[in-house]
Amino acid sequence: MIYLFTTNFPYGKGETFLETEISFLSDKSEVTIIPLFISGDKREIPVNVRVAKPLLSFNPKSKGKLIKAGICNFSPLFFAFSEFCRKKVFLSNTKIWNFSTSLLLFRAIFKNIKINFSGNDILYFYWADKSALILPFLKKKNAFKSVVRFHGSDLYEAAKGGYIPFREQIFKAIDTACPISENGANYLREKYNNKAPKEIIVSRLGVLKQGENPENNSEVFHLLSCSNVIPLKRVHLIAKVLQHIDFQIKWTHIGDGVGFEKLKKEVENLPKNVEVNLLGSMPNEDVMQFYRENPIDLFINVSESEGIPVSMMEVLSFGIPAMATNVGGVSEIVDQYVGTLLDKDITLPDLADKIKWFYQLPDKQKFREAAYKKWNDMYNADKNYKLFVEILSEL
Repeated sequence: MIYLFTTNFPYGKGETFLETEISFLSDKSEVTIIPLFISGDKREIPVNVRVAKPLLSFNPKSKGKLIKAGICNFSPLFFAFSEFCRKKVFLSNTKIWNFSTSLLLFRAIFKNIKINFSGNDILYFYWADKSALILPFLKKKNAFKSVVRFHGSDLYEAAKGGYIPFREQIFKAIDTACPISENGANYLREKYNNKAPKEIIVSRLGVLKQGENPENNSEVFHLLSCSNVIPLKRVHLIAKVLQHIDFQIKWTHIGDGVGFEKLKKEVENLPKNVEVNLLGSMPNEDVMQFYRENPIDLFINVSESEGIPVSMMEVLSFGIPAMATNVGGVSEIVDQYVGTLLDKDITLPDLADKIKWFYQLPDKQKFREAAYKKWNDMYNADKNYKLFVEILSEL
């Protein structure tokens, strides 16, 4: 049995990448999904996949409910004092916040784990934080195998203000760590040295081929971005750089978040040569349909931290060139053949020059062909998830 720990999947609109992976997992084994919490409608899943009761009855972003659930129980507590002192958590407000919320989340989750796992079971944590906090304590009582994926915000400590709590305890309980990029694997080995998980295997995510993006025969350059509108993604920089563009351009953004309403206001006074299309959150099938029907010249991502975004894999599979900041594992998917890499701290004038450079290229077709090839060589779900299933079968 594979027990797959997710955040909200198969409910709601998030973790869309698991919609593909789950079919490969269920082809080889029975799968039980254990979501952290439930929000939104349930999506279709394979018939031999069951969904267990969520670990929490509420969204952990609800601070009041998290505090109540994390305090009012008899879950382990004293282990955290060692971490608090060794990591000098008390010296930083950010560390105190990260430590406190992780400890509360652990205690709220731990009291709800009622399953006795066997030696034939594989516990697969899709993220290296949140639900994975309980892994060290489960390992003390059960003889299962554990696999943990590492992406971006759950891997790079800089994305969490320089500190992710309880790393060393979790690492000791991991049988196989599966970062989704070479950069992530190197980060684990170099930052944590002999305290890193013993076995680290790069296991790339992937997407299926779902169509081809039509070429743009219009004089209007079509720029696309797709991400949550949160500070980490810096979508506001795209809105600002459009002030520096002097040709006809249309910017489409897919995704919403805490900064979405502010973004709407920021684009109200852009020049007349700029058209903006803020689509908000969309089901993944609608996003794919949009890519099939609307010519797109260039995908852009200016995030300050990433693993390897699934959004990039998707656009490359449609033959859409990409431009992105050189952070995390992004250089493994975006290069000079599929588009261009950007400095993390690029200025607005320089970013505008990069967009103009691509706009003025006489032959963009070679970039579209290279984008598709990059997807097929490195991010084809049919190849990558079969390899991942092999990793699981060898545990």
